[in-house]
Amino acid sequence: MLVEEHGRREWEGIAVTTSVGTVAATGQGWADMPTPDLEHLTRDAEKCRHYAFDPLVREGWATVVGVLGPGEAQRFASETALLWLRPDVVAAGAAVDVLARVEAAGFTAVGASVVRLERAGVRALWWWQLRRATAERLLLLDAVVELGPGLLVLYRHRDGDAARRLTRLKGGNVPGGRAADSLREVAGSPNRLLTMVHTSDDPLDVVRELAVFLPWRERAALVASAHVSGPCEPGSVVEAALAAVVAAYPEPPSGRAAENATGGRGPGRRGEAFAELVRDIAVGGTGSRWEAVTRWSRQAPLLTGGAHR
Repeated sequence: MLVEEHGRREWEGIAVTTSVGTVAATGQGWADMPTPDLEHLTRDAEKCRHYAFDPLVREGWATVVGVLGPGEAQRFASETALLWLRPDVVAAGAAVDVLARVEAAGFTAVGASVVRLERAGVRALWWWQLRRATAERLLLLDAVVELGPGLLVLYRHRDGDAARRLTRLKGGNVPGGRAADSLREVAGSPNRLLTMVHTSDDPLDVVRELAVFLPWRERAALVASAHVSGPCEPGSVVEAALAAVVAAYPEPPSGRAAENATGGRGPGRRGEAFAELVRDIAVGGTGSRWEAVTRWSRQAPLLTGGAHR
C-alpha cells in the first residue's frame, strides 16, 4: 500500500523519491487493483484478450501505478525495456558480451536485480508459448533455471519504443537467419531450448513480467529507482547485480553450448530416454548439470508432434 505523509512517500515501507502524483493501490483483492488500458500498452489484439483477466498484469500494473501514479505509470511502461539474462547465458560465459551489445545499440540501463526463477515462474512467464511443449522441454527449462540466478535489467533507449526495439535486437529462437550482432547470436544460443536471453515484447509484457520475476517489495523498489535513474557511467547500474549473479555459480562457467548437434532418439526409446534425461539433469555441480542440459537440449523432442528444434 502507498502511504503519503508530510511529503514523504512510501510503498510497502520503501521510500520513493519521485515527485509525481500518486494513486493508492490497496491490494485488498483483485477487484481493488487498478486495471491498465491494454490497448495503450500493446498493439496485439489477441494479447489484449488473453491478458484482460491475467492477475499478473494487474499485479504488475498496481505496483507501477502505486509507485508512480497513473500518468507516469503509462509513460514508464512505454519507455522501458526488460531484459532477463537467463542462467544458461551465465553458464555459457556470455553475459558480459550480451550486455555490451545492448549498450552499443544505444540502450541505457536504469535498473537491475538478481532474480531466481523457479518451476512455477517458468510456466507463468511462458504460459502461452509452452502450450505445445513436451514434458522433456518443461524438465529441461526447469533444469536451466535451477543452474542459478539470472540478471534482470531495465533499459531505456534514446529513440524510444525500448521494449519492441530490444526484442528486435534479441533475434529469433532458432539459429539460422539471425543477424550476427543479434543478442542470441552474440550469446551463442544453439537451439530453441537454450535461448540465453529473454526480453519483454512490448510495454504490456514489461508490466506483466515485472510481476513474474519480482515480489511486491522488490518490484516497487526497482520501479522507483529506475524511474528516477539519471545519466551514469556505462555498466554502473548493472555492475553489482551482475557480480552477485556470477558469484552465485559455485563453478566457473563451463563454456558455450557445444556447436555440434547430436542425433535424436527413436520414438521407440522415448520412455527409456526420458528416464535417462531425469537422471542426467539431477547430477550435482553446475558444470555437470550444464553439460547434461546442453546435450539433452539437442536430443529431446521439444514440441508436441516430435519436433526437436
